[in-house]
Amino acid sequence: GGGGGGGGGKGKWVFVPSREALSPEEIEERRTANAERHAARVAEEERKVVTDMHIEGEVVQRAKRHAWLKPTDPSAVPEVCREELAKMNAEFRAKATDGRAFCGGLEGDVLYLSVADIAEEKLVLAAGMQVKFKIYMDNKGVGACEVLSNEPPAPEGAEGAEGDEVAAA
Repeated sequence: GGGGGGGGGKGKWVFVPSREALSPEEIEERRTANAERHAARVAEEERKVVTDMHIEGEVVQRAKRHAWLKPTDPSAVPEVCREELAKMNAEFRAKATDGRAFCGGLEGDVLYLSVADIAEEKLVLAAGMQVKFKIYMDNKGVGACEVLSNEPPAPEGAEGAEGDEVAAA
């Protein structure tokens, strides 16, 4: 009999061990292609950014290509998109299957974030991380964009900052 079968015709992900490292040019090309693809999707989905200022929030859950963010202050979400946000969250909650609650059963609405919308280079999101973002609406719902880290800077004189001189003494 055939293997595990249909994933909706989306080719299986195969690990190829012997890939040479990408050259800087190839990395740049790939990044450009991704950026162009993302720009096309943004246009196609009729995105409109609805906040001027960055809003503070927290990463609730992170997947390979997207994450879910929770605004620290839900009232900071513009009224124009609250209803749409609630509707989108209700749909995701209804879809959650195999006994797993959407975003761990979190109360309150969360915003969708595509990793392409992280503005800060090399920022790798993890659950619990503090971030700042703007909110957009498009024909798929409500999401976060222009995402930046909002982690508190390490306090002066914290562990590790002054260790050097001590070791040399």
